[in-house]
Amino acid sequence: MYTLTKINNSLTASFYQQFTFPLFRPYLDNCQPTGFTVAIAVDFFKEPIGLAMAIVLPDLKAEILSVFVSVSHRGKGIGTALFSRLLEELIKKDCQSVEVTYIAGKPTTPALERLLEKFGWDTPQPRMLVCKWNCQMLQVPWLQINYRLSPEFTIFPWLEMTMEERIELQDKKVTKSWIPPQLDPFQHEKNLEPLNSLGLRYQNVIVGWIITHRLSPDTIRYTCSYIRPDLQKIGRILALYKESIQRQAANPEISKAIWTVPFVYSTMVNFVNRRAQPYLSSIEETRHSSLAMKSHRA
Repeated sequence: MYTLTKINNSLTASFYQQFTFPLFRPYLDNCQPTGFTVAIAVDFFKEPIGLAMAIVLPDLKAEILSVFVSVSHRGKGIGTALFSRLLEELIKKDCQSVEVTYIAGKPTTPALERLLEKFGWDTPQPRMLVCKWNCQMLQVPWLQINYRLSPEFTIFPWLEMTMEERIELQDKKVTKSWIPPQLDPFQHEKNLEPLNSLGLRYQNVIVGWIITHRLSPDTIRYTCSYIRPDLQKIGRILALYKESIQRQAANPEISKAIWTVPFVYSTMVNFVNRRAQPYLSSIEETRHSSLAMKSHRA
């Protein structure tokens, strides 16, 4: 007998943490009735066999983090029941919309996409490439080039930015709008990796950056990078990347890295496919879909 239960405390949640990704397990500590995590568990004769989990964001949007059912219980409609119950609970939370981002090409991808289609979600769209690499990345040809920036350019540790520079850059972000919102460095500063998060000055004005984060003792994520549009030519972003990668490489214990490239930046996607892919340890595509919850309200 299968039983679906909404999890209302972290103690109960601990029995189901094996059914979601390690990255998302801390969210199970917030399963209280007033918390922002919504989790639905499924048991088979009181034995935990699956979990569906989402978080409710401040703007009344929700994000589904994972839906998982033990292999031996798949193909019996359990995933559909979990998914449906999760949506019902999000409606009770007054969520206006819900979204999901997932990695394509996994064994469970077809089942998830069938669920999205069944419940009327938007057609999934490619969102970004997830590139993983190790020390082999140091062999790429463009890292062997000596990028000679003119004396007008200087590379510096991001944490050495002065308060005056911070205020000036924030002001330009508003008044000149040359910084894409998703590449705003100030949105990514929390817990940044000081080792190789770098800025680029031109004529003593900040015009570029690379912001990184330490995901684990041996892995750094290259989270956000950008250079002012009028200065993007002549490989200046590559010079910044080379410096950042070399600073990581100088620490042998940090041997892995992750780099994401949104599909909206077609030039960067083409760069990865043409010049970086042979040196990556893996490359995956994430997809994104959303659902307007009003269509599911009574």
